[in-house]
Amino acid sequence: MSAALEEIAEKALQLSPQDKLALANRLLSDQLSDASEVEAAWDDEILARIEAIDNGTAIGVPFEEVIDAARKRRAK
Repeated sequence: MSAALEEIAEKALQLSPQDKLALANRLLSDQLSDASEVEAAWDDEILARIEAIDNGTAIGVPFEEVIDAARKRRAK
């Protein structure tokens, strides 16, 4: 890994989880030959999740539990 890439990676690791995801999405989107395929896949995923919620097959997790679990993982 080049020094420049190492520096960028170190800075990226300091980002918030939301910013890390946004950066990863941007980098991946840049590498994909057809961004419309990615958008279509996300549309399909969103519709599948909505359907799962509507028909009762999705298992929801309270926000507080998700945050507590994330904090515990980060503390390790």
